[in-house]
Amino acid sequence: MSDLPEQGLTGAAAPVRLLDGAEESSYVSTVLRVLRAARLNTQYPDARALASHVGALAPEVHRGLYPGLEVDLRSGLPSYKEWTRVQTDVRIAAEQLRGLGHRDALVSRAGRGSEIHARQLAKHGYYSDLAGASLAPLGEMTVALRRVEPEARRASFRVVLDKLDARGFFVRSSIDLAQTSDAWTERAVVLGDDAARQTEGFQSLIYELASLDSELTFITLTTTAGLEVERVVKGTVGPFCFAWTRGPEDVTRVLAGGRFVAMFALDMASIDLASDRDNDPFEDLVFERFSPEARREYERTRERHGYKVFKDRKLVVSADLVSDVRSICAARGTRNVVYST
Repeated sequence: MSDLPEQGLTGAAAPVRLLDGAEESSYVSTVLRVLRAARLNTQYPDARALASHVGALAPEVHRGLYPGLEVDLRSGLPSYKEWTRVQTDVRIAAEQLRGLGHRDALVSRAGRGSEIHARQLAKHGYYSDLAGASLAPLGEMTVALRRVEPEARRASFRVVLDKLDARGFFVRSSIDLAQTSDAWTERAVVLGDDAARQTEGFQSLIYELASLDSELTFITLTTTAGLEVERVVKGTVGPFCFAWTRGPEDVTRVLAGGRFVAMFALDMASIDLASDRDNDPFEDLVFERFSPEARREYERTRERHGYKVFKDRKLVVSADLVSDVRSICAARGTRNVVYST
Protein backbone atom coordinates (compact mmCIF):
# COMPACT_ATOMS: atom_id res chain seq x y z
CA MET A 1 0.00 0.00 0.00
CA SER A 2 1.43 3.40 -0.97
CA ASP A 3 0.33 7.04 -1.09
CA LEU A 4 0.26 8.68 -4.51
CA PRO A 5 -0.96 11.96 -6.03
CA GLU A 6 -3.74 11.84 -8.63
CA GLN A 7 -5.32 14.41 -10.94
CA GLY A 8 -8.79 15.05 -9.52
CA LEU A 9 -11.98 16.27 -11.19
CA THR A 10 -10.88 19.88 -10.95
CA GLY A 11 -7.35 19.31 -12.26
CA ALA A 12 -5.85 19.59 -8.77
CA ALA A 13 -3.89 16.68 -7.36
CA ALA A 14 -6.14 14.49 -5.22
CA PRO A 15 -4.36 12.39 -2.57
CA VAL A 16 -4.78 8.68 -3.19
CA ARG A 17 -3.52 5.41 -1.74
CA LEU A 18 -2.84 2.29 -3.79
CA LEU A 19 -4.19 -0.88 -2.20
CA ASP A 20 -3.10 -4.27 -3.45
CA GLY A 21 -3.29 -7.94 -2.58
CA ALA A 22 -5.34 -8.96 0.45
CA GLU A 23 -5.83 -5.33 1.48
CA GLU A 24 -7.43 -4.49 -1.87
CA SER A 25 -9.80 -7.44 -1.60
CA SER A 26 -10.68 -6.64 2.03
CA TYR A 27 -11.41 -3.00 1.16
CA VAL A 28 -13.83 -3.88 -1.64
CA SER A 29 -15.57 -6.43 0.59
CA THR A 30 -15.94 -3.82 3.35
CA VAL A 31 -17.41 -1.17 1.04
CA LEU A 32 -19.94 -3.67 -0.32
CA ARG A 33 -20.99 -4.66 3.21
CA VAL A 34 -21.37 -1.02 4.18
CA LEU A 35 -23.54 -0.19 1.16
CA ARG A 36 -25.85 -3.10 2.02
CA ALA A 37 -26.04 -2.08 5.68
CA ALA A 38 -26.69 1.62 5.00
CA ARG A 39 -30.32 1.10 3.84
CA LEU A 40 -30.21 4.01 1.42
CA ASN A 41 -33.53 5.32 0.13
CA THR A 42 -34.23 7.15 -3.13
CA GLN A 43 -32.85 10.43 -1.77
CA TYR A 44 -29.36 8.94 -2.07
CA PRO A 45 -27.48 7.63 -5.11
CA ASP A 46 -28.61 4.14 -6.14
CA ALA A 47 -26.89 1.75 -3.70
CA ARG A 48 -27.28 -1.26 -6.01
CA ALA A 49 -25.58 0.48 -8.92
CA LEU A 50 -22.82 1.70 -6.60
CA ALA A 51 -22.31 -1.82 -5.24
CA SER A 52 -22.14 -3.26 -8.74
CA HIS A 53 -19.57 -0.64 -9.71
CA VAL A 54 -17.44 -1.27 -6.60
CA GLY A 55 -17.70 -5.03 -7.05
CA ALA A 56 -16.25 -4.71 -10.55
CA LEU A 57 -13.09 -3.22 -8.97
CA ALA A 58 -12.36 -6.34 -6.90
CA PRO A 59 -9.11 -8.21 -7.66
CA GLU A 60 -11.18 -11.39 -7.93
CA VAL A 61 -12.87 -9.74 -10.92
CA HIS A 62 -9.87 -8.12 -12.65
CA ARG A 63 -7.72 -11.22 -11.95
CA GLY A 64 -4.49 -9.27 -11.50
CA LEU A 65 -4.82 -7.36 -14.77
CA TYR A 66 -4.48 -4.11 -12.80
CA PRO A 67 -1.77 -3.40 -10.20
CA GLY A 68 -4.19 -2.53 -7.40
CA LEU A 69 -6.95 -0.12 -6.44
CA GLU A 70 -6.50 3.60 -5.88
CA VAL A 71 -8.56 5.08 -3.05
CA ASP A 72 -9.14 8.83 -2.64
CA LEU A 73 -7.89 9.68 0.87
CA ARG A 74 -10.43 12.50 1.24
CA SER A 75 -13.52 10.39 0.61
CA GLY A 76 -12.29 6.87 1.35
CA LEU A 77 -13.92 5.83 -1.94
CA PRO A 78 -12.18 4.67 -5.12
CA SER A 79 -10.50 7.44 -7.07
CA TYR A 80 -12.02 9.05 -10.15
CA LYS A 81 -9.59 7.09 -12.34
CA GLU A 82 -10.89 3.78 -10.97
CA TRP A 83 -14.56 4.63 -11.52
CA THR A 84 -13.91 5.69 -15.12
CA ARG A 85 -11.67 2.69 -15.79
CA VAL A 86 -14.55 0.31 -15.09
CA GLN A 87 -16.91 2.44 -17.20
CA THR A 88 -14.53 2.11 -20.13
CA ASP A 89 -14.01 -1.62 -19.64
CA VAL A 90 -17.76 -2.30 -19.52
CA ARG A 91 -18.20 -0.31 -22.72
CA ILE A 92 -15.56 -2.33 -24.60
CA ALA A 93 -16.30 -5.73 -22.99
CA ALA A 94 -18.24 -7.22 -25.90
CA GLU A 95 -15.62 -6.09 -28.43
CA GLN A 96 -12.79 -7.52 -26.30
CA LEU A 97 -14.55 -10.87 -25.94
CA ARG A 98 -14.99 -11.14 -29.70
CA GLY A 99 -11.30 -10.45 -30.21
CA LEU A 100 -10.19 -12.99 -27.59
CA GLY A 101 -12.17 -15.82 -29.15
CA HIS A 102 -13.59 -18.92 -27.49
CA ARG A 103 -12.70 -19.52 -23.87
CA ASP A 104 -12.05 -23.25 -24.33
CA ALA A 105 -9.25 -22.53 -26.80
CA LEU A 106 -7.66 -20.08 -24.36
CA VAL A 107 -7.87 -22.64 -21.53
CA SER A 108 -6.09 -25.21 -23.71
CA ARG A 109 -3.30 -22.81 -24.73
CA ALA A 110 -2.87 -21.43 -21.21
CA GLY A 111 -2.61 -25.00 -19.92
CA ARG A 112 0.52 -25.49 -22.01
CA GLY A 113 2.30 -22.84 -19.91
CA SER A 114 1.95 -19.85 -22.19
CA GLU A 115 2.00 -16.61 -20.14
CA ILE A 116 0.46 -14.68 -23.02
CA HIS A 117 -2.48 -17.05 -23.26
CA ALA A 118 -2.83 -17.13 -19.48
CA ARG A 119 -3.23 -13.36 -19.52
CA GLN A 120 -5.71 -13.61 -22.38
CA LEU A 121 -7.67 -16.16 -20.36
CA ALA A 122 -7.72 -13.74 -17.41
CA LYS A 123 -8.96 -10.99 -19.75
CA HIS A 124 -11.70 -13.27 -21.04
CA GLY A 125 -12.87 -13.95 -17.50
CA TYR A 126 -12.70 -10.25 -16.58
CA TYR A 127 -14.66 -8.98 -19.57
CA SER A 128 -17.17 -11.82 -19.22
CA ASP A 129 -17.84 -10.70 -15.64
CA LEU A 130 -18.22 -7.08 -16.76
CA ALA A 131 -20.48 -7.65 -19.76
CA GLY A 132 -23.79 -5.91 -19.14
CA ALA A 133 -22.84 -4.74 -15.62
CA SER A 134 -24.94 -1.95 -14.08
CA LEU A 135 -22.74 0.97 -13.04
CA ALA A 136 -23.24 4.13 -11.00
CA PRO A 137 -23.45 7.28 -13.17
CA LEU A 138 -20.58 9.70 -12.61
CA GLY A 139 -22.70 12.56 -13.91
CA GLU A 140 -26.29 12.06 -15.01
CA MET A 141 -29.19 14.51 -14.87
CA THR A 142 -32.89 13.93 -15.49
CA VAL A 143 -35.84 16.33 -15.53
CA ALA A 144 -39.39 15.07 -14.97
CA LEU A 145 -42.56 17.09 -15.41
CA ARG A 146 -44.62 17.14 -12.20
CA ARG A 147 -47.59 19.31 -13.16
CA VAL A 148 -48.74 22.05 -15.52
CA GLU A 149 -50.95 24.98 -14.46
CA PRO A 150 -52.12 26.58 -17.72
CA GLU A 151 -54.08 29.36 -16.03
CA ALA A 152 -50.97 30.45 -14.14
CA ARG A 153 -48.70 29.82 -17.15
CA ARG A 154 -46.59 27.74 -14.79
CA ALA A 155 -44.98 24.29 -14.96
CA SER A 156 -43.38 22.31 -12.12
CA PHE A 157 -40.47 19.90 -12.49
CA ARG A 158 -38.30 17.53 -10.52
CA VAL A 159 -34.61 17.61 -11.33
CA VAL A 160 -32.38 14.73 -10.22
CA LEU A 161 -28.61 14.82 -10.60
CA ASP A 162 -26.36 11.89 -9.68
CA LYS A 163 -22.72 12.92 -9.63
CA LEU A 164 -19.29 11.98 -8.39
CA ASP A 165 -18.33 15.40 -7.09
CA ALA A 166 -15.01 17.20 -6.80
CA ARG A 167 -14.53 15.94 -3.22
CA GLY A 168 -14.73 12.31 -4.33
CA PHE A 169 -18.24 11.78 -2.86
CA PHE A 170 -21.28 10.41 -4.67
CA VAL A 171 -24.15 12.90 -4.40
CA ARG A 172 -27.78 12.81 -5.49
CA SER A 173 -29.37 16.25 -5.78
CA SER A 174 -33.18 16.20 -6.01
CA ILE A 175 -34.74 19.58 -6.75
CA ASP A 176 -38.43 20.46 -7.00
CA LEU A 177 -38.94 23.76 -8.80
CA ALA A 178 -41.37 25.68 -10.97
CA GLN A 179 -40.93 27.93 -13.97
CA THR A 180 -43.35 30.56 -15.29
CA SER A 181 -43.71 31.21 -19.00
CA ASP A 182 -42.91 34.90 -18.52
CA ALA A 183 -39.28 33.88 -18.07
CA TRP A 184 -39.13 31.38 -20.91
CA THR A 185 -36.96 33.59 -23.05
CA GLU A 186 -34.17 32.29 -20.77
CA ARG A 187 -35.66 28.95 -19.89
CA ALA A 188 -34.15 26.44 -17.53
CA VAL A 189 -36.43 23.68 -18.81
CA VAL A 190 -38.07 23.22 -22.22
CA LEU A 191 -41.59 21.80 -22.04
CA GLY A 192 -42.68 19.44 -24.81
CA ASP A 193 -45.58 16.99 -25.16
CA ASP A 194 -45.95 15.80 -21.55
CA ALA A 195 -42.16 15.74 -21.24
CA ALA A 196 -39.36 18.09 -20.33
CA ARG A 197 -35.70 18.57 -21.08
CA GLN A 198 -33.15 20.83 -19.48
CA THR A 199 -31.38 23.59 -21.37
CA GLU A 200 -27.62 23.46 -21.65
CA GLY A 201 -27.13 26.49 -19.40
CA PHE A 202 -29.40 25.10 -16.69
CA GLN A 203 -27.65 21.72 -16.78
CA SER A 204 -24.27 23.41 -16.38
CA LEU A 205 -25.57 25.39 -13.40
CA ILE A 206 -26.92 22.29 -11.62
CA TYR A 207 -23.61 20.49 -12.15
CA GLU A 208 -21.72 23.46 -10.72
CA LEU A 209 -23.93 23.42 -7.61
CA ALA A 210 -23.44 19.70 -6.91
CA SER A 211 -20.79 20.20 -4.21
CA LEU A 212 -22.71 22.97 -2.42
CA ASP A 213 -25.15 22.25 0.39
CA SER A 214 -28.90 22.34 -0.12
CA GLU A 215 -29.30 25.87 1.25
CA LEU A 216 -26.73 27.50 -1.02
CA THR A 217 -28.20 25.58 -3.94
CA PHE A 218 -31.71 26.77 -3.00
CA ILE A 219 -30.58 30.41 -2.74
CA THR A 220 -28.68 30.30 -6.03
CA LEU A 221 -31.59 28.80 -7.95
CA THR A 222 -34.17 31.07 -6.33
CA THR A 223 -32.26 34.17 -7.36
CA THR A 224 -32.17 32.89 -10.96
CA ALA A 225 -34.93 34.70 -12.91
CA GLY A 226 -38.12 32.72 -13.34
CA LEU A 227 -37.37 29.83 -11.00
CA GLU A 228 -39.45 29.12 -7.91
CA VAL A 229 -37.71 26.52 -5.75
CA GLU A 230 -39.80 24.38 -3.44
CA ARG A 231 -37.27 21.87 -2.18
CA VAL A 232 -33.62 20.86 -2.55
CA VAL A 233 -32.49 17.51 -1.11
CA LYS A 234 -28.93 16.24 -1.22
CA GLY A 235 -28.02 12.69 -0.21
CA THR A 236 -24.29 12.02 0.01
CA VAL A 237 -22.37 8.74 0.06
CA GLY A 238 -19.08 9.30 1.88
CA PRO A 239 -16.72 9.75 3.45
CA PHE A 240 -15.66 6.20 4.29
CA CYS A 241 -13.14 6.64 7.09
CA PHE A 242 -10.30 4.19 7.75
CA ALA A 243 -7.16 4.60 9.85
CA TRP A 244 -5.27 5.69 6.72
CA THR A 245 -7.82 8.17 5.28
CA ARG A 246 -8.28 11.85 6.18
CA GLY A 247 -11.35 11.82 8.38
CA PRO A 248 -12.35 13.91 11.41
CA GLU A 249 -9.72 13.69 14.16
CA ASP A 250 -12.04 12.28 16.82
CA VAL A 251 -13.15 9.56 14.39
CA THR A 252 -9.65 8.70 13.21
CA ARG A 253 -8.53 8.09 16.81
CA VAL A 254 -10.81 5.03 17.10
CA LEU A 255 -9.93 3.52 13.71
CA ALA A 256 -6.95 1.30 14.53
CA GLY A 257 -6.64 -1.93 12.58
CA GLY A 258 -9.36 -2.66 10.05
CA ARG A 259 -12.07 -0.57 11.72
CA PHE A 260 -14.12 1.87 9.67
CA VAL A 261 -16.79 4.56 9.94
CA ALA A 262 -18.86 5.30 6.82
CA MET A 263 -21.07 8.38 6.62
CA PHE A 264 -24.25 9.15 4.69
CA ALA A 265 -25.44 12.75 4.99
CA LEU A 266 -28.93 14.02 4.15
CA ASP A 267 -29.33 17.75 3.65
CA MET A 268 -32.62 19.51 2.80
CA ALA A 269 -33.79 23.08 2.25
CA SER A 270 -37.55 23.31 1.74
CA ILE A 271 -40.50 25.69 2.01
CA ASP A 272 -42.64 22.99 3.66
CA LEU A 273 -40.43 22.29 6.68
CA ALA A 274 -41.95 23.53 9.95
CA SER A 275 -38.61 24.42 11.55
CA ASP A 276 -34.85 24.17 11.19
CA ARG A 277 -33.10 21.09 12.53
CA ASP A 278 -29.39 20.25 12.45
CA ASN A 279 -28.59 16.66 13.42
CA ASP A 280 -25.36 16.39 11.43
CA PRO A 281 -22.35 16.15 13.76
CA PHE A 282 -19.80 16.55 10.96
CA GLU A 283 -21.30 19.29 8.79
CA ASP A 284 -19.07 22.27 8.04
CA LEU A 285 -21.49 25.21 8.37
CA VAL A 286 -20.11 27.89 6.10
CA PHE A 287 -22.60 30.46 7.43
CA GLU A 288 -20.98 30.32 10.87
CA ARG A 289 -17.92 31.99 9.34
CA PHE A 290 -19.87 34.93 7.89
CA SER A 291 -19.12 38.50 8.91
CA PRO A 292 -21.92 40.28 10.84
CA GLU A 293 -22.98 42.15 7.67
CA ALA A 294 -23.03 38.95 5.57
CA ARG A 295 -24.97 37.15 8.29
CA ARG A 296 -27.63 39.88 8.32
CA GLU A 297 -28.03 39.58 4.55
CA TYR A 298 -28.21 35.81 4.90
CA GLU A 299 -31.02 36.11 7.48
CA ARG A 300 -32.90 38.53 5.23
CA THR A 301 -32.60 36.06 2.34
CA ARG A 302 -34.02 33.27 4.48
CA GLU A 303 -36.97 35.40 5.55
CA ARG A 304 -37.64 36.55 2.00
CA HIS A 305 -37.79 33.04 0.52
CA GLY A 306 -39.42 31.30 3.48
CA TYR A 307 -37.47 28.05 3.59
CA LYS A 308 -36.16 25.95 6.48
CA VAL A 309 -33.19 23.59 6.62
CA PHE A 310 -32.89 20.01 7.84
CA LYS A 311 -29.56 18.20 8.17
CA ASP A 312 -28.96 14.63 9.30
CA ARG A 313 -26.33 11.94 8.96
CA LYS A 314 -26.45 8.20 9.49
CA LEU A 315 -23.38 6.05 9.92
CA VAL A 316 -22.30 2.46 9.29
CA VAL A 317 -19.43 1.31 11.50
CA SER A 318 -17.43 -1.73 12.54
CA ALA A 319 -19.39 -3.84 15.02
CA ASP A 320 -17.11 -2.89 17.92
CA LEU A 321 -17.34 0.87 17.27
CA VAL A 322 -21.05 1.53 17.81
CA SER A 323 -20.64 2.81 21.36
CA ASP A 324 -17.59 4.93 20.48
CA VAL A 325 -19.28 6.55 17.50
CA ARG A 326 -22.46 7.30 19.42
CA SER A 327 -20.32 8.98 22.06
CA ILE A 328 -18.58 11.08 19.39
CA CYS A 329 -21.95 12.19 18.02
CA ALA A 330 -23.25 12.97 21.52
CA ALA A 331 -20.15 15.08 22.23
CA ARG A 332 -20.96 17.06 19.08
CA GLY A 333 -24.55 17.53 20.24
CA THR A 334 -26.42 15.08 17.99
CA ARG A 335 -28.13 11.69 18.19
CA ASN A 336 -27.67 9.71 15.00
CA VAL A 337 -28.67 6.36 13.53
CA VAL A 338 -25.62 4.08 13.72
CA TYR A 339 -25.69 0.74 11.91
CA SER A 340 -22.98 -1.89 12.32
CA THR A 341 -21.63 -4.58 10.04
